[in-house]
Amino acid sequence: MVNGVAMKRIFIIGFFLLSLSACGGGGGAPTINEPAPIVTPIILLDVSDYEIGNTDALLNQTSSDLEGLPIDDFFEQAFQLMQNRNVEGLISDGNFNAFANETAQLNNISDDFAGQNEQLYHLLLNQLESYSIDSLTAAQKLSYDIVLEDLQFKIQWLEYRKFEYPATYGFFGWPGATEIFFNQAFTFTNKEQAQLYLNLLNQVGRRFEQIGELLAIRKAQGIIEPAVTLRTSQQDVANMANTRATSTSYYLAFDAQITALSTINASDKAELRNLLLATIEQRVLPAYTILSEQMELLLAQAPTDIGFGQFTGGKDFYNFTLKYYTSGNLTADQIHQLGLTELARIHNEMKVLFNQLGYPEVESLASSYARVNNDAGIISANDKKALYETIIAQAYLELPKLFEVLPQQQVIVVGGESGGYYIAGSDDGSRPGAFYANTSRNEAYTTMPTLAYHEAVPGHHLQIALANELNIPLYRRKIHFTSFIEGWALYAERLAKESMWYVNDVYGDLGRLQFEAMRAARLVVDTGIHSKAWSFDQANQFHQTNVGFPGSIARYSVLPGQATAYMTGMLKILSLRQSAKEQLGDLFDIKEFHSAVLGDGGVPLNILQTIIDDYIAKKLTENN
Repeated sequence: MVNGVAMKRIFIIGFFLLSLSACGGGGGAPTINEPAPIVTPIILLDVSDYEIGNTDALLNQTSSDLEGLPIDDFFEQAFQLMQNRNVEGLISDGNFNAFANETAQLNNISDDFAGQNEQLYHLLLNQLESYSIDSLTAAQKLSYDIVLEDLQFKIQWLEYRKFEYPATYGFFGWPGATEIFFNQAFTFTNKEQAQLYLNLLNQVGRRFEQIGELLAIRKAQGIIEPAVTLRTSQQDVANMANTRATSTSYYLAFDAQITALSTINASDKAELRNLLLATIEQRVLPAYTILSEQMELLLAQAPTDIGFGQFTGGKDFYNFTLKYYTSGNLTADQIHQLGLTELARIHNEMKVLFNQLGYPEVESLASSYARVNNDAGIISANDKKALYETIIAQAYLELPKLFEVLPQQQVIVVGGESGGYYIAGSDDGSRPGAFYANTSRNEAYTTMPTLAYHEAVPGHHLQIALANELNIPLYRRKIHFTSFIEGWALYAERLAKESMWYVNDVYGDLGRLQFEAMRAARLVVDTGIHSKAWSFDQANQFHQTNVGFPGSIARYSVLPGQATAYMTGMLKILSLRQSAKEQLGDLFDIKEFHSAVLGDGGVPLNILQTIIDDYIAKKLTENN
């Protein structure tokens, strides 16, 4: 979720050795006659404003560069053009050779730069539509359709950009996205890259100034994050502002990386750590302090309602998000009803397993799952990482029965204070795919298997890493559609059940069903919040009753539509699989079907329909 683009900026930092202690190696205090140590402070150069350049000149040059290209070259060069405006994305992929370190900048997140991007996307769309579809090969036509839909959605997102909460909590807003970029996505392997890390970290003050500017602009446009989540968002920023520099995630992440590197000598490591400390103290912490104060002032004006429907134009924006996240044309009411229907099915499946365990038939779902969690057993914080690794290793042993091709890139489990998500590995192999698991607290076993299947294999890691290794153009490997990605990961949870992975694990199966109920409840809650004016408490009560634990209502309220991608995506894949089974009969092969689904990378679900239809037709023709 790290978005945006970066512009050129020349920045030079001098390295000086900073003495942090007056004590010698033995730890004793200096004698009265011992001279005080000389401390040379590190002076960080100021960071100037972005210069985005003349838009007309950029458009004219871009049009000239792309005019008349064969369509395959157009796809590649158009994609590279936008990639070059996204240094954070290049770094996350490990593509350090794609830009000059001395001019590298954090992505520009301003409205002005977004507006320039919007015009570039319009130019690319117009040039794409100038190609004759009739002259394209089947592979080119598929790329054309995918890129066309991607560009159209990008333009619409930018047209609706005022409907955002720039400083919202977690990685849904810019403070959290910035932290994740530095602490999880930026993997360096040598001194030059470590220096680049610090050069960019020095620009965090400017990044946070832009966040503050966006808050002021959104306020003038009538958009302020609702109080119930703004309090959390502000507190997260304030907590970082009040953290000791050496205890911040920025310091700890950098220190862990540099400690593990043998390519940097001890003296250089000391200099880099000293510069890191100075940068956090002079740039990072003050930036968090200023933003925290600005957000505190906004709290008094923040709305109490949580849905985007309360804002002028908000319902249109929400309807767009539903179309984007579901790759379809279902209305909010239809999605709401779909969620209720799926919940009824899932609750019936839960009852069958509750009866097997002899649980009382008349008690709340929360009470039944309290029994499940108790009977399943509690896994200690110290044992969770190892258990997740075991679950994933066992899943790998079963994958050849279901897939023709498996990704070569490794997936690891990273324990920490937060978790429940996946971050893709880098293109250069320096960073593997990673399932981040919360290992800071004890947890019931119940939902651990299905979470591992969703985030690692056969879910996100298998699909995303495999897409990045396919013999398809780079832009196709990098374009992502949430409905496909999250639909596949939820399908992976169901696939584990169908493949008998829970045959001797009724508690794990109930955990799977509880997570599936959560995805169905999201359809109801998300549409309830943004199209039916549900309150926070109303949405949370519905979730508690129908899932058995409180819902992530804050998340659904600040990220409208995204939560609907999971269930609608899974149901689409299941529908396509059923269609293939019915038409192919004995010719149906689950491995081949999965290759057909995954073999073109992430695609919109409407295009996946065409891909599977073509696969079925070809299979039938070959066997006539």
